[in-house]
Amino acid sequence: MGFFEAILTAFSQIFEPGVLLYLIIGATVGLLMGVIPGLNGHFALAMLIPFLYSMDPIAGIAFLLGAHTTVTQGGGLTAILFSTPGTGQNAATLLDGPALTKKGLAGEASGAALLACFLGAVFGALVLAGMIPLLQHIVLLFGPPEIFALAFLALTFIAVLGKEDLVRSFIAAFLGLLIALVGLDGVTNVARFTFGSMSLRDGLSLVPVILGLFALSEIIELWMKGGSLASGRKPLSAKDTQKQIFKGMGETLKRKWLVIRCSGIGSILGIIPGLGSTPAAFLAYAHAKQTSNDPDSFGKGNIEGVIGSEAANDAVEGGSLASTVAFGIPGSSSMAIFLGGLFILGLETGTPMLTTNLNIVFVMILTIILANLVGTIVGMFLVNPLARVTFLRGSLLVPILTAIIFTGAFTVNYSWFDIGVVLVFGLIGFIMKELNYSRAALLIGFVLAHAVEKNLYLALRLKGNQFYLEPIPLALIAITFLFLAYTLFTIYRNKRKMKKESSSNSVKGKITTENSLHTITKAIASKEILFVAVLGLIIFIAFIQALSYSMAAALAPYIVLTPLMILILIQSVRIFRVVSLKDVSKSITELFNWKNVKMFSIILWMIILSLLIYTIGHYFGMILFLFTLFYFISKEKLRTSILLTICTVLAIYLVFEQIFNIELYRGIIYRIWQGYNIF
Repeated sequence: MGFFEAILTAFSQIFEPGVLLYLIIGATVGLLMGVIPGLNGHFALAMLIPFLYSMDPIAGIAFLLGAHTTVTQGGGLTAILFSTPGTGQNAATLLDGPALTKKGLAGEASGAALLACFLGAVFGALVLAGMIPLLQHIVLLFGPPEIFALAFLALTFIAVLGKEDLVRSFIAAFLGLLIALVGLDGVTNVARFTFGSMSLRDGLSLVPVILGLFALSEIIELWMKGGSLASGRKPLSAKDTQKQIFKGMGETLKRKWLVIRCSGIGSILGIIPGLGSTPAAFLAYAHAKQTSNDPDSFGKGNIEGVIGSEAANDAVEGGSLASTVAFGIPGSSSMAIFLGGLFILGLETGTPMLTTNLNIVFVMILTIILANLVGTIVGMFLVNPLARVTFLRGSLLVPILTAIIFTGAFTVNYSWFDIGVVLVFGLIGFIMKELNYSRAALLIGFVLAHAVEKNLYLALRLKGNQFYLEPIPLALIAITFLFLAYTLFTIYRNKRKMKKESSSNSVKGKITTENSLHTITKAIASKEILFVAVLGLIIFIAFIQALSYSMAAALAPYIVLTPLMILILIQSVRIFRVVSLKDVSKSITELFNWKNVKMFSIILWMIILSLLIYTIGHYFGMILFLFTLFYFISKEKLRTSILLTICTVLAIYLVFEQIFNIELYRGIIYRIWQGYNIF
């Protein structure tokens, strides 16, 4: 089938009423799944796969791919409005989206994100169309050495994400790498850092880690400070919200070159199997910050951060689809599920797809574009009701969002253990935010760890110890060091500029960091030394544990632990330039002030909720937790407390059990009563 004949055939097929209806239904379902934490693109595809058996190939592709491609749009909305990403791909949006919501610009941020997603999807789809003749050559150029070098480049971009403090950023990044090494080693099948726990043998899942780092940590902060997510602002009318949405879309159009560049980043990384959209979103965010006229405002509510990350998110799909249809090599785990869907529909990838069934490829391209258009339109109507929720009091939102987050975490692996993971990483995320450590750096290290270790091992086996001297890896490594050198030069230049400005008016009790315009106060440094001490203890235990592994299993842990130890020592020296041991002892006594008591209280209630879920199940546990916090802690009226409790539990039941057929945990007491195994 010829190129233009395939395009015309695809247009006629996609606009058939039945096919278009399936596309709209799939796109709407995907958007709604994206709004619900824990229901990511993998879940959307997996849930819809069974429906394909009764569909023809064109309708099946429109339905399945339409649902998958709009998930990130829905996840972006909740990331902006509630600091709770619906999917892992939206984690980079958390860096500026919630800050814009706090400024009362939720509608503007949502509008910018929706249009950026659509434009990124269009760009990715056009890249797929334009690169069909070149796909084979491009994909086959990237083997393990090239992918390892590219992942190394991605990790170095953390220097930009955490530009305010380079040392802290790399500590967070290597900590993310270390956490990702927990579980069975994929090469040697050795259990690493599990300490005999069966729950840790499969490692830590991405979604619970994200929900803890970025969602639960924000909820803890909201409980401590009181007020609402959009504190200090009045709720906008539906008309004003729509005005903000269109203004946000206008901001995206004004930054068309940023959209194009970030979409290009997403498309390129999408083509390379194993990287996925989360690294692409963070790389795009780093690029947006690096090229911005106001980089210091990133992380505080810069709309360019939202535009860049969301554009890359959806552009990835075109790239990952390219390697999937051309060679049957999924560019991501979602594309692996989609590949199974193609087999169910009786379609074969590779040469048949690019010759006799070339129209199918263009049906996919049009589906990506049209589904994102549907998602943008439907999403515009969702923003106003979701935005008004952000003005509710924190005492109402915190219990509800906690219940939703815990439920979303459970649905990932149907495991109570994941609820514990969310709780632990919620506390870690809160501490990191308080001490100015980059949570984004930790997450991108966690995401890239598997690709780094696997491709390092394969590169060593295939090319030997000098695999990095191959042309493409050498070029990528050179770019990495040039970029790092430029970042260090920028830091040095800013340091000299700051010294000149502050020479006439030094601030007593503060010392400038070596790599930023910010300052380290004694209050922060005295608390940070406790955090650094705990990290040092963890590293020591990990070193001892790694001694019992084989050389192959211990290679990656030692590669991560060695620089992490050096970075911890450097940060300790920096801290002790500011504080003394007396300051540290004083900070320990201040841990129990009123502010921290509120933090400990909500963490205690979260622990109680997790234990209630474990013993008496999700529903009874949530009822007790919600009613207690509403009525006894937040002092809401009895009628209000009962109504909110019933509505929250009923909504969770309808969404998870009735719509998506997910059976929530019934509790250990119920399992014993029914004669099931306890675990």
